[in-house]
Amino acid sequence: MKTVDYLIWIIVITLPFQLALNLGNGVDLLFVRVLIPIVFVFWLLRGLGGKNITIPFSVVTALVALFIFLTALSLFFAIKPELGTRKMVYYVSILPLFFVAADIFREDKARKTGLKLVIISGFLGSLVGIFQFISQFIFGLEPTLNFLRKAAPHFLGQSFGELVMQNSSWLVNISGHTVLRAFGFFSDPHVYSFFETLTFFVALGYFIGAKKRKEKIFCGAALICMASAIAFSFSRGAYMGMLIGMMFFVVLLLFKKGWLAKGLLIASIFLVVLFAVSRTTILARLSSSFNLREGSNAERIKNWEQAYEVITYYPLIGVGLGNYASVVNSEAKERSSIYAHNTYLDIASETGIANALLFTLMILSMVKRQIQFGSSVNLGIAAALVYFLAHSVFDTPLFSPQVLSMLLVILALGLYTFKGVEQKRTA
Repeated sequence: MKTVDYLIWIIVITLPFQLALNLGNGVDLLFVRVLIPIVFVFWLLRGLGGKNITIPFSVVTALVALFIFLTALSLFFAIKPELGTRKMVYYVSILPLFFVAADIFREDKARKTGLKLVIISGFLGSLVGIFQFISQFIFGLEPTLNFLRKAAPHFLGQSFGELVMQNSSWLVNISGHTVLRAFGFFSDPHVYSFFETLTFFVALGYFIGAKKRKEKIFCGAALICMASAIAFSFSRGAYMGMLIGMMFFVVLLLFKKGWLAKGLLIASIFLVVLFAVSRTTILARLSSSFNLREGSNAERIKNWEQAYEVITYYPLIGVGLGNYASVVNSEAKERSSIYAHNTYLDIASETGIANALLFTLMILSMVKRQIQFGSSVNLGIAAALVYFLAHSVFDTPLFSPQVLSMLLVILALGLYTFKGVEQKRTA
């Protein structure tokens, strides 16, 4: 296997276990942000050496490239261009992963390996979240919290860790009880649930299509652990998005496979796993999503209104990448917790409505592609992306290196069909 392939596998498998490189004051990069540029350089050198740099052309590939271009273009029209530098460097350090993975996945063996490692990565990440959640009942809430606070600089970075501590969402109040939520090595339970649910649907598609008993057993165990971790995150956006993604997946099975009984069985198992863990607690969290007077809901609506107001003043190119917080609050620091809590509003407010529509079209185009391919794995990828679109209404995961990296890997896998034993790429 080639060096670049090995490095890609390392990236995928270590995404749930990222450590921060505290390089200086305000500079605390996760390891993946260093590794991806290295992989990209290796890939370029390998391609130039063999005079064979291949970027599979598709509508999605073109839309990804155009999204990068419009995001960078916004800096030239930004109110304060210097504020967008950090975010642009972030994008430049992560987005090349899509093009490298898309090239590598042209080979059947690499594609199969990548698919399995995505599932293993989500599975391992879920075990961390489950253990984290259970720890509060073994060691106590405060001792567990103190340990996590001390560990935060190592997996979040010194500067970002301090910002997270100031606006922590690690705890949730359920029916008068304060509970620690599962969030693994991520900054908060919301981005953790994004990562786990994306991998959950990929695993679900693989589970349906797997022919070997060992693969069925492993995927079944992984699905149970992932669903439990998502439940323990107590992320209402994840709950809503997961239900939408699950319904979408079942409908696809009915139309594509005609598996009515199996589809209903899968839906039933999913709902049992999701609600059996803590029926009252999860139902309470779901029902509170519709209470507009509830604290976090009221705050989120306020954030949406602020973002909408900014967009009405700067509809074409936005206020510029990284400038939203300073427009809403002139005293906001460069690294601020102020954002729209909605992926589409965040993109539109900083880089323009056209770029937000472009991003949405990029995801929808890949969903359409998966439906056309029609294999169980492709349908799982489609459901993962539908989930992503739904959950993105409530949160913004694009600036989580782990979530963005996993999304790019899944998009790269989605360029190919997984029909049959040999995964042949369609035109």
